[in-house]
Amino acid sequence: MPEARRPRMSEPLRWPAGVLNSVILAADDASTFAHARRLGFAGVDVDLRPGDLDSRERLHRLRAAQAATGLAIPSLVLGEHSARGGLGDADPTIAALAGRDVLLALDWAAELAADVILVPFFARGDLADDEAIDRAAAAFRPLCERAAERGVTLCYEGTLPADGVRRLADGIESPAFGCYFDLANATRIGLDGATEIRALGSLVRRVHVKDAGAQPGRIRPGRGLVDFEECAEALREIGYDDWLVLETPPSLPELVGRDLSFVRSVFPELDGGSAWPRFGMFTYDFGRGESAALVETCRLYGLEAVQLGRDLLDECLESPDLIEPFVSLLTENGIEIAALAGYRNLVAPDPAVRRENIDYIARCLEHATRFGTSVVATETGTRNPASDWLHSPENRSAATWALLCEALEELVSVAERHCALLALEATVSNVLATESQIEELFERFPSPNLQLVLDPYNYVSRHLLPAQKRITAAFLDRCEHRFVLAHLKDVRLEGAGVTTPEFGTGSFEQRPYLEFLRERRPDLPLILEHLPLHHVPTAVGRARDLSS
Repeated sequence: MPEARRPRMSEPLRWPAGVLNSVILAADDASTFAHARRLGFAGVDVDLRPGDLDSRERLHRLRAAQAATGLAIPSLVLGEHSARGGLGDADPTIAALAGRDVLLALDWAAELAADVILVPFFARGDLADDEAIDRAAAAFRPLCERAAERGVTLCYEGTLPADGVRRLADGIESPAFGCYFDLANATRIGLDGATEIRALGSLVRRVHVKDAGAQPGRIRPGRGLVDFEECAEALREIGYDDWLVLETPPSLPELVGRDLSFVRSVFPELDGGSAWPRFGMFTYDFGRGESAALVETCRLYGLEAVQLGRDLLDECLESPDLIEPFVSLLTENGIEIAALAGYRNLVAPDPAVRRENIDYIARCLEHATRFGTSVVATETGTRNPASDWLHSPENRSAATWALLCEALEELVSVAERHCALLALEATVSNVLATESQIEELFERFPSPNLQLVLDPYNYVSRHLLPAQKRITAAFLDRCEHRFVLAHLKDVRLEGAGVTTPEFGTGSFEQRPYLEFLRERRPDLPLILEHLPLHHVPTAVGRARDLSS
């Protein structure tokens, strides 16, 4: 079939951002769509589970989720075809079942305003030889006629290289057939994604964005083998102007937000997204029962996020029935709880205090999602008996490190059970003080439920001040995928761990840090700390000036 290449667009390309529903770990479709909207996605691709098409229950739930969020459903995915067998199966009964699925999915597409049905060909469904390709083409032809009548495209996704997909398309001869191109699939089978995109041309009707590594589906985008920049250029060359849908590792919303930020950094044509910057503050200045005052202050200063801690957090943890109305009050006023400020000394010298601290962080992890966040932040602590934030020579001992690992063993397990993220804030005065220690911890605890608070100021000791710009840039680059929360403050000439000034009043070079946040992690709210409330407008003004 001759190719009708897309013409080059006279207007700049804009690609809407979508996400496969299974990527966002959530309780149900309503929660998935709500998280997707908050993260800045324009649509959610829906993977239909076995039995869905024979019942209208999930269809009704999906329509309700659409209505509540205003998000599109760009595509429906017939994921069962890979395991059970699909349109090219040698068993005519299996192939007939696959055809029936497509017809039923066309009815769903009409009700959900989806214009693509993804028909996968992996595992048993793989089109392994010419005979299988011919069988699939013969099955696709009448189905594509029905799809064309409804304005729907049936999209192949599988392991065929571009010439195999073209052979399939030539056998079908329908404008209602296309390819759902996956950037990682090509790489994993020894092909170059950009070359395949150029060879497919206008047959590319949808694009899955993920990365390829040793294990399929487990690597965050930008950490693997896919050449995203060249794939983006190839899509521009063929005039692609449709959805980019994340099929990244299934993760809690904050980690999906990071992945979307990465994708935006290499696909600047990606449409939508939250406005940057979004500023926030700690709630430490507000006592029990002062939620209304917190809201008033946030509105006065234009703050959109808080890191919830101390009195207001303790009040909710002690009376969990207060959580829902508290969160509703903040949400109604456009205020997000970016994280819980658990902050407890995990290596306290007093064993009873250490046990109490670990139990407190565990309680925060158990309740985190009820606050609309997955993130619980804490320091690691110190052996200094006078203060949780003062250095002790014992912090560098093997025994203290063992105490920290013992606490994390317990807390990471709690985080995993409760779909929460334990975010560690390192500092030169605590047991977790250096980047090398961070790497050691993540090697020991590879769980995605262990992450970092982005506070680059904490690593800049007096000895590192002359090199702070260079070492900070390297740290941000190495750990970009681990940050789930960002702080704004400063460092004096004495270095971190001595005094902590407010943002823009010290010696830290802020502009490169803000550029990193804007360009690579715009999903992170910026939490101001170590300043009186009435200084917030000045600090916000400094940050805006430096980032302009």
